[in-house]
Amino acid sequence: MIAIFLAPFYILLNWYLARWVLRWTGACHHLCGTKAFRAVFLVVYALVASAPLTGFLVRSPEPLRRVLRQVGNYWFGWMLYLVLAVLVVEIALAVIRRARGKDFVQMQQVRRVQGGVALALVCAVSLYGMANAGRLRVTDYDVTLQGTGEDMTVALLADLHLGYSTEPEYIEQTVEAINAMRPDLVVIAGDIFDNEYEAVPEPDRIAAALASLDSTYGTYACWGNHDLSEPILAGFTWDTADEDKDDPRMSDFLTRAGVTLLEDRAVTLGNGVQLVGRRDPARSKKLADERLQPAELLETLDPDRPVFAIDHQPKDLEALAAAGADLDLSGHTHDGQMFPGNLLMRLLWENAYGCERVGDMVSVVTSGLGVWGPDMRVGTRSEVVCVSVHFSK
Repeated sequence: MIAIFLAPFYILLNWYLARWVLRWTGACHHLCGTKAFRAVFLVVYALVASAPLTGFLVRSPEPLRRVLRQVGNYWFGWMLYLVLAVLVVEIALAVIRRARGKDFVQMQQVRRVQGGVALALVCAVSLYGMANAGRLRVTDYDVTLQGTGEDMTVALLADLHLGYSTEPEYIEQTVEAINAMRPDLVVIAGDIFDNEYEAVPEPDRIAAALASLDSTYGTYACWGNHDLSEPILAGFTWDTADEDKDDPRMSDFLTRAGVTLLEDRAVTLGNGVQLVGRRDPARSKKLADERLQPAELLETLDPDRPVFAIDHQPKDLEALAAAGADLDLSGHTHDGQMFPGNLLMRLLWENAYGCERVGDMVSVVTSGLGVWGPDMRVGTRSEVVCVSVHFSK
């Protein structure tokens, strides 16, 4: 419902942005001020800006729906940086007017320079973000945990967001990178899907790729807040009946992929590590499931053996540490995904990204493998994490 209330704001914002771009381009070259150019620009702009809605409404043919969804995802990123550029230019023009008056000719010259630079930067940053989102990195952390145990390598990935912004080749590349780590354990910390199973391209191929992950103790996962079936428009989901949200095809996919799902339960690995997977709070709320508190979840575990937790959202860190967890593996934040979102994330989470010690526990949060919304990454990275675990005794 939020999307409906925001629709008028979205329309007005895009009208304002289109007007600004026309003024900038018109100031840069006289051909951009012609009626023909303006007409073509407005038609193209309207088609691109409405792609999030048309992609939501159009159900078939599937190739057209996929193209519209992809265009809409790219557009949100471009629009973000266009808004930032307009704000910067507006502030700069206001300062210049106050300092030098309102001479029209001079302001046209200033607008030409500022508009040209702003549009060039928007294009450069957006194109970089599009390319950067598909560039996979491997991030290494060396952690030492208290207690006794065998050294091991844990591969952590999260936020695959399998859907319209995913290519099977990218998942296959990820599997190759993980297998090259020679991991003892592979962990997928939620948001495997992007709300719509139908959006997953070649699901059998992707499941087969994940099934080829090679590790000593196997691949385990927990659900994230996007791992349920809900119609999604501009990042906002539409509420449906509870029984429709828990799509059995998602669980079946994990089975075919050789992934063991842990929902508020624990398993003991061959090396004695107790691995606990937590339910996601947002998903549990929508499905009316009860999520156990850390103390409840860990109370039956052996305190003399290492405890690793998989929790999609890096919440309850202090409570997990107090309950006896040694290592917490999370995702969800995307590290903000796009600047300046990465700066905002630092204000919202105790550990928004990276490796931090919380009491006697180590928290590792990955920026994720895929993207949510805009198919871009600026100031962040798409990654898999290699955690080399050592013990102090």
